[in-house]
Amino acid sequence: MRDLDQALADAYDRDTSGRALSRAPSDSRLGETRALELPNEPGAVPPPPHFHVPGRRTQPLTWPATVRALERQHGARFEHLADHLITARDRDQIRVLLVTSCHRAEGRTTLVLTVARALARRPHRLLVVDGDLGGPMLARLLGLKPRVGLEDVVLDNVPLEEAIVEVPDDNLSILPLRGPVARPREFLHEPGWSCMMARLRRSYDLILIDGSPLFTGLSAAVLHRPVDAAVLVTHRALTGERALLRALEVLDAGNIPLLGLAETFV
Repeated sequence: MRDLDQALADAYDRDTSGRALSRAPSDSRLGETRALELPNEPGAVPPPPHFHVPGRRTQPLTWPATVRALERQHGARFEHLADHLITARDRDQIRVLLVTSCHRAEGRTTLVLTVARALARRPHRLLVVDGDLGGPMLARLLGLKPRVGLEDVVLDNVPLEEAIVEVPDDNLSILPLRGPVARPREFLHEPGWSCMMARLRRSYDLILIDGSPLFTGLSAAVLHRPVDAAVLVTHRALTGERALLRALEVLDAGNIPLLGLAETFV
């Protein structure tokens, strides 16, 4: 995965055309779907405020080179995307946002982390959750070695305070997953999952879930029910129009509104 991360960074280094997130599918059945477009205007980045919750463990993060490269080259665009998500939160009462994709290696986690840094510059309480039950990567990419994770909260009733990593310097919090979940479908049906999400809603203004790809055999059957909306990350070389239509059907079957599409690596 480190090789992939570096490859993505190199790809973005080569692509200075400003087309990081752009395309909405052309099929008429997707006519109501909005692309999450990022403008070209540069903009100043305000310093983040700080929140601290007593009793929670704090730890600095090691941000991937890909995320740093994206901020250098397309920072204003991600700031605009962050504003778009804040507007959607306030207008449509979207508190929990699932970021998903059709397949792996479409840039989903990289997008989540880069947008999270932009969102963290706003004065609100932000949480990023590793919800990729089959291949969690947040902890590894951020240099975390959690002894307690999301799975311990859901399955063993471990207090949330022991699992959430607070990062005051970056003005956000992380809920990591220590490793793949053995039975993902059953996991999402656990009472602990619903209880945990209810508690998180009361504690945070915006929650980003880095979710499993839709076509892994997990999310096609059981989706993250407590979410309010989804962003679908796509890679043109990996995901065609038919796959996008199928993905929308999967989200619709789970009663999860699609907030927009985010195309990467174009």
